[in-house]
Amino acid sequence: MLTLARGLIALSFALMLAGCSAVRSAPVVQGQTLKVPEGALRRIAVVPFSHRDTLRTAAATGVGPEVAAELVTRFMTDAIAKRGIEVIPASDLVTAFNAQGLQAHDINPRTAAAVAASKFGATAIMMGEVSRYREREGESYGATSGASVAFNAVIYAAPSAQRFWNQQFDETQRPLSENIVNARRYPGGGTRWLTAVELAQWGAQSMIASIPVMP
Repeated sequence: MLTLARGLIALSFALMLAGCSAVRSAPVVQGQTLKVPEGALRRIAVVPFSHRDTLRTAAATGVGPEVAAELVTRFMTDAIAKRGIEVIPASDLVTAFNAQGLQAHDINPRTAAAVAASKFGATAIMMGEVSRYREREGESYGATSGASVAFNAVIYAAPSAQRFWNQQFDETQRPLSENIVNARRYPGGGTRWLTAVELAQWGAQSMIASIPVMP
């Protein structure tokens, strides 16, 4: 009987582990890192993030597409700085672009990398796009639907514009009752509903954490 009991306990434990494995969520961020040029992560210049025309935003709180893109740009900039990497803010890049008569439609990786390298000594630039930014509906402990944010980011070497890092963040918070293992990934352990700002900041930090540490 004792042997049978132990067997049943072991079987139950194995099934529990299998169940957890089955519901374990995908990584918060997905992307790739190619060969990083020597010294490319010494000084990164952040180009203002763009936004898709179809961007869904938190209209109820007055956050439009432009503001959503500005927020994500700032969160990514802050996350880079916290990694100990020297960062040139987007406002400085905008000033340099304007001084050369460049409009938003003129900015591409090659142009931005050339300006960032010549004006600021940047060794790389970051560009990105916000495709979704939707606020939660309700309060932190009583929302009817979760915040939803999606954006991507790419790092290019400067001035060559060689792409060597790209990441995608795409997350809609789900309730704790729907998937306990998944919900525990969120800041606060899934015990509350995050705002779109909190979700975007979490995404930015997770993205930048994937940047390789250089000697």
